[in-house]
Amino acid sequence: MHYIFIGGAPRTGTTLLNSLLCRDTTTNPLIAEASYLAYFISTYSRGKRVWRVEGDAYFDDLQDYANFSRPWLMAFLEKTARRYPQAQHLVLKSPELTKYFPDLFELLPQAQFLMAVRDPCDAIASLIEVGDKLKQTRDSPTLVKILDRGDVKALAQFFCDYYRPCQRYDNSQFWQQTRYVRYEGLVQHPQAALRQLEAFTRLHLSHMNPHQPWRTELDFAQLPQRYRPWWSTPLYGHGVSTTSVGRYRQVLSAEQVTLIRQVCQPLGLFEE
Repeated sequence: MHYIFIGGAPRTGTTLLNSLLCRDTTTNPLIAEASYLAYFISTYSRGKRVWRVEGDAYFDDLQDYANFSRPWLMAFLEKTARRYPQAQHLVLKSPELTKYFPDLFELLPQAQFLMAVRDPCDAIASLIEVGDKLKQTRDSPTLVKILDRGDVKALAQFFCDYYRPCQRYDNSQFWQQTRYVRYEGLVQHPQAALRQLEAFTRLHLSHMNPHQPWRTELDFAQLPQRYRPWWSTPLYGHGVSTTSVGRYRQVLSAEQVTLIRQVCQPLGLFEE
């Protein structure tokens, strides 16, 4: 089985990217986010950090710990794959998983990784709009707390935190199997983007019409109320669209734009 994991900060087009890869009928259809996988890998990551204090009571060394953890990961992936028996490629997505891509690579070094990136001003403007809806449910408490304070600098740091663990990971094999995917290029030049994705993933993508509806089992209208702020936009379920490019100008002040660009500039991922 060929495994492809999609990440990126929230509101960077991770679901759109997921939907485009899942147009290939040799993959699973677009399914719900792999939140359980993100929880498991975060536990694995935290376990490595505390190993020097208490880990040697349970494991010989970090390699022994990884060897113990790998079958748990594989059991989840194999169980998921059995639900889609026609799939030769399993494509799973979760923004929260992005922070743990290096840990996931340690356990599954043959996997491929895609990270969506987007103008941080557009992504943060979208986060603000989602956050206003989340305040009614108090879901995503970290994001809601930042929005309650009106702290745009903290919101930009929250956004950047999704990419920093990968950028700090100095492993050449990981980076050979990882690509950034720019949202603006995906929606403004979809055929060129699909050709690049096809060359990297070996999926059959370049002949597909990116403007067609998604291939998915999800019924967005039936999602639980607490998740709807993340999904309830006119673009979900449909083909690529450029309508969200530059929308931050309707949401952010000039001072906020300057501050966001200052915070995010050191990542080196975003066009000025």
